[in-house]
Amino acid sequence: MTYQVIARKYRPQTFDEIIGQEPVVRTLKNAVEQNQVAHAYIFSGMRGVGKTTTARILAKALNCEKGPTTRPCGQCPPCREIAAATAVDVLEIDAASNRGIDEIRELRETVRYLPARDRMRVFIIDEAHMLTTEAFNALLKTLEEPPPRVLFLLATTEPQKIPTTIHSRCQSFHFRSIGFAEILGVLERVARDEKVKVEPEALAVMTRAAEGSLRDALSILDQALAYGGTNITAAQVRELLGVVEAEVLDQLVEAVAAQSSEKVLRLVDSLVREGHSLQHFCREALRHIRNLLLVRIGGAAAELAEAAGEERRQLEAAARQFSEEDLLRFFNVLLRTEGELRWSPHPRLHLELGLLKLVQAERLVPLEEVLAELTGNPVPRPATAPSSRPAPSAPSRSQAARVEPGKGEARPAAPSAAAEETPGGDSVEPTTIESIKTEVHGRSKFLGSLVDQVVRWDRQKDGLSLWFAAENRTLVEMLDRKQQGQLETIISRVLGEPVKVYPKVGAVGVSPAAAARPTAEKNAVVQALLERFGGTVRLASELPPGGGREPEE
Repeated sequence: MTYQVIARKYRPQTFDEIIGQEPVVRTLKNAVEQNQVAHAYIFSGMRGVGKTTTARILAKALNCEKGPTTRPCGQCPPCREIAAATAVDVLEIDAASNRGIDEIRELRETVRYLPARDRMRVFIIDEAHMLTTEAFNALLKTLEEPPPRVLFLLATTEPQKIPTTIHSRCQSFHFRSIGFAEILGVLERVARDEKVKVEPEALAVMTRAAEGSLRDALSILDQALAYGGTNITAAQVRELLGVVEAEVLDQLVEAVAAQSSEKVLRLVDSLVREGHSLQHFCREALRHIRNLLLVRIGGAAAELAEAAGEERRQLEAAARQFSEEDLLRFFNVLLRTEGELRWSPHPRLHLELGLLKLVQAERLVPLEEVLAELTGNPVPRPATAPSSRPAPSAPSRSQAARVEPGKGEARPAAPSAAAEETPGGDSVEPTTIESIKTEVHGRSKFLGSLVDQVVRWDRQKDGLSLWFAAENRTLVEMLDRKQQGQLETIISRVLGEPVKVYPKVGAVGVSPAAAARPTAEKNAVVQALLERFGGTVRLASELPPGGGREPEE
């Protein structure tokens, strides 16, 4: 007897046997039970997830001698012939090889005749997106007003290539890729039924290689049975598929944990000498780091890790060597490296560079920790509700400072005429000012541009004085009573108490830069940076055009 491959042998024959497509199955079963089956459906999704299989089962459900029923018997002539693809009234058409207008015209002629024996005449058009534009146009009218007792089922992996005029005449169902645990469960069941012994790690390798396609997973299992017989190990499957050994990925993690550049370079050298695809290794490393991250996060996320058996226990042990932040950095570095390897004429150099970055990545310290170390305190965060405008990561242009290494101590602050002429009051903290600006920008563009020009903020008993340079007098005069009230409401919300706002203009000649320099130089972070690295404080307004250095003579 001719050998039947596992993917065909274990092909679902009823709705209940379909894996991973619960919403689609439930809708179709309800439609059959309630006699609400549409005249045309589009089944879309990646390869090997059950589109054509579901179409056949729907055809059996409608044409079974005991039906229409959601549980076709599988024994009557219509059920057996549909399963064997020999039914007279269920035609399967490969649109990849029958894509022209002549074939569709012939189909239109066939549609006009009643079923020869069964209850419904069903047309399953596989790879429907391959039809030509003319063929789709010829099919339009038939899909819109088909003869009675006719059902069209269009299966496709690229639904975006099907014209919208066809989509509007059909009910569309998207078949999702099948999850790791679901495919793994099917492989375990098939291995038991076939009476073969397969290591859990080997099944996990097959499942990962299938990338969400159950048919691909069954085909890989069939291939592994031919290679390893009735006792299949993970090493055999990796050798068969050209997948990097688990030990190599463990060596990579150990080298990164030990911060050993020599080990990662030797690892790349061994991969090249053994003829492995470096891009494929990078993808495997990405998948391994993802698993480590999920296990490190723990809880429900750990169940998403694509590993089983001893491999999962090893992941848990390895993940304890790193923090979540470390693993996120590793993942980002490998993601960039994998993208570069696709087009690189020197893949070895790119992979070596990427893995060396992994070794050094653990030595990097998050920016928040650096700032906390410099200031001696955690970086304060504004206690305001999030606005539509993200909080700026640096002071605004009128307050921004630049530290240039190697220029000595900070430049002495120039006297501020505006500060001398303002009434006595307490200066507002820079972090509070940034919180106010963030909230104002999120509410009004005009008020946002207005507060950006404030050169001094004074807190007084009767309110808050906002001082502007003389050249911004016109901008202040444009502020009407309603806008001033809106500004007071926003600032009061940030400060947590009612506050009156008093816009004031300083003497002629007061520049925003002159008034902003003391604020910038008194900033705790700027002072800590100057103490640690040295340099000169320069305001953004003092920089040459483009923000770069002045050209050297």
